[in-house]
Amino acid sequence: MSEIHGAVGSYVINALDPTELEEFEAHLDVCPTCSREVLEFCETAAEFSLLAPQSAPPPLLRDSILTAIAQVRPLPPPELETAPQDVVPPRRPTAVEEPEVQPAAEPVDELAVRRLSRRSRFLSLAVAAALVVALALGGWGFTQARGRQAQIAEAALETQLYTAPDVKIVATTASNGAQVSFVASKSLNKALFVAKDLPPTEAGKRYQLWTLKGSQPLADALLDGGTRHQWFTGPVAESDALAVTIEPAAGSEQPTTPAVASAPI
Repeated sequence: MSEIHGAVGSYVINALDPTELEEFEAHLDVCPTCSREVLEFCETAAEFSLLAPQSAPPPLLRDSILTAIAQVRPLPPPELETAPQDVVPPRRPTAVEEPEVQPAAEPVDELAVRRLSRRSRFLSLAVAAALVVALALGGWGFTQARGRQAQIAEAALETQLYTAPDVKIVATTASNGAQVSFVASKSLNKALFVAKDLPPTEAGKRYQLWTLKGSQPLADALLDGGTRHQWFTGPVAESDALAVTIEPAAGSEQPTTPAVASAPI
């Protein structure tokens, strides 16, 4: 890539080809500037994914959005933006005039300027896209957008947890074959149980999370099978381990079965 610093946005939205991806990830390991930009853009990109409606939109919505998009004037690339035409060139001093001494210009941080330009264009595109969708959806879109607020807040909480300085992520295979992870930060007093394709329990049973201090378990949230992101509600900062068991549907005060999965924190 000719300008590898400019690939942050493409990296965040998975738009790099395999060769570019390998080159950029190697660059990311040694460039704190790009690493910081990736974190800054991730939340915005996550919100883009939440714009997709979960229920069927009105039949004419697609045509309305395409019409509105056609009226949005894209920003020109910085290198193609023209300079103002009314700038008057400096007057050449005459033989009897002393040339005006201009103060030395302060050095320009070109990298900072490029970063600001990329961020401004990225956020401008986000605002334009949001406005187009809002105008096209009207009242229906407003109702749908309100339903997204909890999802956006959830994504922000997960981003905060995954970027905590003391975050600990334990990925493991549960005894029933499911791939699960425990994500915990004691400084935030938060932990998250993540499961993919968690097998359903038998009738009258549910999964139950536990926090453990030493050997003493404390009952936590209940959840069903499937793909889950479930927050722990107990005192993570004071706990030594996290676990999940299968319990009666109403939950238990103490585990009645061996742990399906557990992790020290």
